[in-house]
Amino acid sequence: MSPEIPRRIKLFVWGGVSAFVLAVVAVAATLIYQARQVALVDAASGANRFVASAEAALNRSFLAVDVLLASMDEILELSGVRQEWLDPEVASQRLRSSARQNLMVRYVALLDEKGRVIASSDAAGASLSVSLPAGLADLVFSQPVPMLTVSAPAVSFVSAEKVLYMARPMALADGSRMLAVAQVPVVALAGVLTQGMDIPGLQVTLERTGGQALLTLPRQEEGEKLLLSPPLAELDATGPAWQARARLGGEPALVVYRPLMYQDLRIAASVPRHDALTAWRSTRDGIVLTTLGFVAMMILVGAVSMRYLDRMTQARVAIAHSKATLDEALESMVSGFVLLDSQMRLVQWNRRFEEIYPWLKGHLAPQIPFRELLMEKARHHLENASPEEQLRWVEQRVAVQRNPQGPHEQGLPDGRVIQVTERPTPDAGLVITYHDVTELRRASAEIENLAFYDPLTGLPNRRLLMDRIQQAVAANARSGQHGALLFLDLDHFKTLNDTLGHEVGDMLLRQVAERLRACVRTEDTVARLGGDEFVVMLKNLAASRNDAASLARRVAEKILRRLNMPYALGAHLYHSTPSIGATLIGLDMQPPVDLLKQADIAMYQVKSQGRNSLCFFDPQMQVAINQRVQLENDLQKAIFEGEFELHYQPQQRLDGRIVGVEGLVRWRHPERGLIAPGGFIAVAEESELIVPIGYWVLRTACAQLAAWKSDPRYQHVQVSVNVSARQFRQPDFVERVVEILRETGAQAHLLKLELTESLVLDDVDDTIAKMEQLKTKGVRFSVDDFGTGYSSLAYLTRLPLDQLKIDQSFVRNLGAKQTDDVIVQTIIGMARNLELDVIAEGVETVEQRDTLARYGCHYFQGYLLGKPMPLHELEALLGHDPALPAVDAA
Repeated sequence: MSPEIPRRIKLFVWGGVSAFVLAVVAVAATLIYQARQVALVDAASGANRFVASAEAALNRSFLAVDVLLASMDEILELSGVRQEWLDPEVASQRLRSSARQNLMVRYVALLDEKGRVIASSDAAGASLSVSLPAGLADLVFSQPVPMLTVSAPAVSFVSAEKVLYMARPMALADGSRMLAVAQVPVVALAGVLTQGMDIPGLQVTLERTGGQALLTLPRQEEGEKLLLSPPLAELDATGPAWQARARLGGEPALVVYRPLMYQDLRIAASVPRHDALTAWRSTRDGIVLTTLGFVAMMILVGAVSMRYLDRMTQARVAIAHSKATLDEALESMVSGFVLLDSQMRLVQWNRRFEEIYPWLKGHLAPQIPFRELLMEKARHHLENASPEEQLRWVEQRVAVQRNPQGPHEQGLPDGRVIQVTERPTPDAGLVITYHDVTELRRASAEIENLAFYDPLTGLPNRRLLMDRIQQAVAANARSGQHGALLFLDLDHFKTLNDTLGHEVGDMLLRQVAERLRACVRTEDTVARLGGDEFVVMLKNLAASRNDAASLARRVAEKILRRLNMPYALGAHLYHSTPSIGATLIGLDMQPPVDLLKQADIAMYQVKSQGRNSLCFFDPQMQVAINQRVQLENDLQKAIFEGEFELHYQPQQRLDGRIVGVEGLVRWRHPERGLIAPGGFIAVAEESELIVPIGYWVLRTACAQLAAWKSDPRYQHVQVSVNVSARQFRQPDFVERVVEILRETGAQAHLLKLELTESLVLDDVDDTIAKMEQLKTKGVRFSVDDFGTGYSSLAYLTRLPLDQLKIDQSFVRNLGAKQTDDVIVQTIIGMARNLELDVIAEGVETVEQRDTLARYGCHYFQGYLLGKPMPLHELEALLGHDPALPAVDAA
């Protein structure tokens, strides 16, 4: 009767199968759900990317038309002429030359207040018939600040195509108003948008806030009369993201929109949910089929396992019956052994002894004198020795056996090492054990090799190199000879590893090691420190320092030539170059660490100068590094001892009243005097000392706000503080700011944190989260140097900002570069539409201030108003501010 599998094992197997099946089903359901969510997220990401791209493309297109129209003043010199002075033919010819640069524009024209064409880029010139949409001219002339105005879609009477009219006001020398108009076909704008329409079922609309559609993709028959509902501004009230209605089809969809920089235009993208899940449905079916396959396979595995366990049960019973026989086999030993009687005759041996000494196998027999076996060993071990030498070896072995002294080792001709241990028996016999310790000795040798040699190249490692340098330094002091250290680093080695893989990089390192060995003498040392860094130590070059340097240079140049030769790395022919730093090993017992550091510094000097060259260590290199370290130490001391000062630069309104200041840090060095930020901020950024410095500035500014709170002369003044990226990215930044406000008692609404565009765009979600937390406390935010970034327009509407600061590079060129004037006007117009304040920095002339004021900017900062000044000068200036009410001295 065959044994059965225990019931508990059956339950365990089938329970495991059931659990795995349930797990697979659960995982499949989870995957299906996650795949659906991923499909929706991917569709949403695609829609957001498309809208961001479309927004940027339309902004560029509209800006190009705006710049074209704005440049008409310069092209036709309108501000210096009267209407009757204009030559229509000449003006039209100039407009044609200008309009050719913009392929989207059908034509540009200059119209007077009555709508008559003065000149145009069309072939008809001043005879061109232009029929503007009703009310467009009045709308353009009613703008408080000259800016681009876009009409509703209209049908061109000439080409019968749908077009948009873009207009901008102009003024002649006599003050009469003119209208610069550009006709842009709707199909041209559609071409801009279709470049990124790779999302299935995507519906795109260009519309106004009220829902009037200017452009639809796919195109709708209603054209310009199409009024979309609900307006985009009401989308947030429709519920979850995928519960909105597509702008054109009306089916459930995700609707994403963004405002453009002109008027109330919006670009919107709708992704129907059914289209977004098309690929997911195929994935779902595949997961279901795969899951069914796994379930079937697990059931089959369960059946096979039961069959296997049945056979195992039968085998276990058979093993139990043969256990007695197996116990006898356990007598086998890892070590060989020999038992001798009191007469030193062979009594017993094991198979392992025969394996260790196979040449004795034919001589083994009970009661044979062990001396005969020793003679046979001697003939085998000492094959080339004379009979007298072999006999002497046997006598030595017999003497050791008479007085055992513990284990000893024997080396066999085949390289094996045998540990022999002799122990006497109570009956005056002897037990000898033979243990093969070959692998143990090899492991010991390998450990020693790993401790002092590089496993990849076989070269000495740092540990052995430092020991040899120490020996060379001591030897030089005795002999009066100079040596040299060459520190090598392979140029662009990381690129090789990243492109061809680490195996190819290891091949290069081994070949470099071989070439370095071939370039030096046997008494010199070539070592690998790690990575792609090698060191060559040249010993006993010359008694003269100059001669030693000359010989070291010669060897280094030889190394440069050899290492510049191509390398065959498998199927690749690779060219590599080294950077070599050198220093002499003199007679003054310098520590090896200092010598290696000097060569390393010289090598990095080669790196900074272009690589593939040699440079000897110059003490000035060490001086520069020491100065950098000293500056960092001085900064740490300055933080501890409070050597920083906060200076303030006034910020004024157009009427001259000071409404705020910007806090700017200065360092009062005990030896170097007052240091501007340019002298230490870079080091502070690199050493992370910018974080405590930034918090000191913030705390000082808040303490000053609290001190001014009860003084009517200063209590209205806002203080702006620059925040570095490293400080803003601290996990506890928000908590620290709130804590400083609470401890100082400063009013949060008077504190303004200035962030750079690069900081804002580095991690937009983290930036928004921290800004919103601080906004709830009343803290205000400004974007510093606005306009110098590349993607700020895409995120501007998401950021909880209060102010934009126009970069001084744009302010500097006002009136000199027409494009900078347009950019400044655009920034001011954007800020007005987004209800943000605008302040211009770097205002140095009255003309700059007046131009900015004319464009709509009413806050200014710069040397025209005042340089950064200490607190007492600022308070004196505030005390004499004519815009402030008189305060009783009491």
